[in-house]
Amino acid sequence: MRMLQATLALAQRVEKTEIDFCAVGAGVGMPGGAASIEVGGGRGVCGQPGSPMNKVLGLGLGVTVTDEDLDALELFYDERECPIQIELCPLVSTDLVARLQTRGYVLKGFENELACELPRDVPTTHDLKVEVLAGDGDDEAFLRATVEGFAVPDSLPVPIQPAQDVVETIGHVMRQFIHPDIVRYLVRIDGEPAGAAASVITNGVLGIFGTGTRPAYRRRGVQSAIVAKALESAIGRADLAIATTEPGSISQRTFERFGFQVLYTRAILLRT
Repeated sequence: MRMLQATLALAQRVEKTEIDFCAVGAGVGMPGGAASIEVGGGRGVCGQPGSPMNKVLGLGLGVTVTDEDLDALELFYDERECPIQIELCPLVSTDLVARLQTRGYVLKGFENELACELPRDVPTTHDLKVEVLAGDGDDEAFLRATVEGFAVPDSLPVPIQPAQDVVETIGHVMRQFIHPDIVRYLVRIDGEPAGAAASVITNGVLGIFGTGTRPAYRRRGVQSAIVAKALESAIGRADLAIATTEPGSISQRTFERFGFQVLYTRAILLRT
């Protein structure tokens, strides 16, 4: 499998796929759904308070971002009383970062964007059954797996009991993944939901999102089984697969075993 080069065209394709997924999950265009704005070469989504779908991607990729663009973007979020989270690809002009800082944006963190060409054959390294959920079937099992998976980060050496408000917030967010255009995956172990994830294919790109494994079932190949299933299902329908992970996380290592590489690292800038 050849190494990918982080070209401007590839970055634009990746950013568009991910923000389009956010738009679908947040219900853009649906009654009561999120709002969306296209500006400065990128797209912003604003929906339910606290939703991770509320973000701006692709800003400044291949285009010059004007002060009028930034004014329009800020007005869009300010009217909805929502913080602005801009996730910047490193291929943007460096002056954009300085201009955002002068407007009150602060660095919140980083995230890695991983990608790989879709392989012809996906290695089978597990014996776990991965269910592909249709419609709204098994909603509660899917939510239990993803909510508990995200509420307890895999970076913690000893799992903790998350606060109830954290569980409720994540559950509210993960319900947005229950959408007819989003494919959901579920692994059960001994009849119990162990892990889950979601995927979408747009513009020939497979995006794998929301992979979560309950603490009691970690280190048993659950995430690997789901990634393999998602890749297998996309053969012949997509030529590129992407995923976003926390830098240095266990999830990143899982994707890398399937041939994913870190394409670039985004800077996450926030203005409250």
